[in-house]
Amino acid sequence: MLAGVRREIELPRWRPAWPHAWIAPALAGAGWSLALASSDDLATQRSLVFLGGPLVLLAGLHARLGDYLHGRGRERLAVLPVPATRHFAAGLATHRRGFVVAALCGSVGVMLGAYAASGGWARAAVLAGDFIWLCVLAMMIEPAIPALAAHAGRRFPDEHPIRQAQAQLGGGWTSPEAAVHLYAPALGLGLAALLAMPGQLGLARLADGQTLRALHVALFVAPVVVAIVVRVAAPRVYAGGFFEAVAWLAEATRSLAGPPEPPPRPAWVARIVDPTTQMFVTQWLRLTSAPLLRLVALLGWGGYLLARSASPTAPAVATLLGLTALWLVPLQTLARQRRRNAAMLAALPVSAAARAGRSPGLTLAIAGLPAAVAVALGLRWALLA
Repeated sequence: MLAGVRREIELPRWRPAWPHAWIAPALAGAGWSLALASSDDLATQRSLVFLGGPLVLLAGLHARLGDYLHGRGRERLAVLPVPATRHFAAGLATHRRGFVVAALCGSVGVMLGAYAASGGWARAAVLAGDFIWLCVLAMMIEPAIPALAAHAGRRFPDEHPIRQAQAQLGGGWTSPEAAVHLYAPALGLGLAALLAMPGQLGLARLADGQTLRALHVALFVAPVVVAIVVRVAAPRVYAGGFFEAVAWLAEATRSLAGPPEPPPRPAWVARIVDPTTQMFVTQWLRLTSAPLLRLVALLGWGGYLLARSASPTAPAVATLLGLTALWLVPLQTLARQRRRNAAMLAALPVSAAARAGRSPGLTLAIAGLPAAVAVALGLRWALLA
């Protein structure tokens, strides 16, 4: 009875290699809001929106596009007879979630910065409209970035123009097939910014109370048509080079990663008395990128806000929240290691928490630091009020 029913089996999923795609856009949006709040001139703010919008989208671009070609699921499933369109759909699902986060971070950042500078939500909405228009076009253009990378990430004959471009753009420090991954993101966002420019100028005319002529309407419509054509062509281009490009990309990634040797442990970790705490701290240091830099950034910004005699501004608070999130995110990484730690420590004579794979002391220290900064700032700002 079910013989005529076709059912597509969902592809297995692995945890993304970059699970914190929201951190970079959040920090970029906070910095963007500070730049916008520094000037109340509308022309200057529009220039900052035009320049800062692509930078906010670029901040998390690698993370949200990683599942198209770089993800572990693509490499492990590429050997199976699964159509490339299924792989594109899987990457697109991750991409959409990451793009929504980036667009929200950018929109909140531009509105907070514009409101802090001008004191009015009307101007903030106008500037946010410019950024949202960029997001509309970028959402259609960005899937073409992995499509271009898949097409140009294959091996071509030596006399082929793409092969010659690969050798020149690679610079000799990476494989020629992987060179396209260095340039495709900038080219894609550059095209999105170029297509968004006429529409942003048209929105500026509307905000100034001017009417749009037929030429302005055409400048609105033409970039959208181009973006739609690019979006429709992206899956076909991606499918043509997916299987070969993933293999070359995986080989280049392993070559650049070098031998699987862990980084040396800092000397101060050896002074910790409890051996299980030593292990958890070492794990935190090795699984977190630039942990001490995150610590310095959080304490430095918190100290700067404490030393200021003025009341806090929305962009300053947004920056503090972004740095706090950057500091707290490794707690998720440690939580994912809990099952492995529990399996390793279950039979050892250690504390019950350690046998369960948890380190309450380290968790309390990581979570308590921003809490202490928040309490100090709250008391400081209460005195100023």
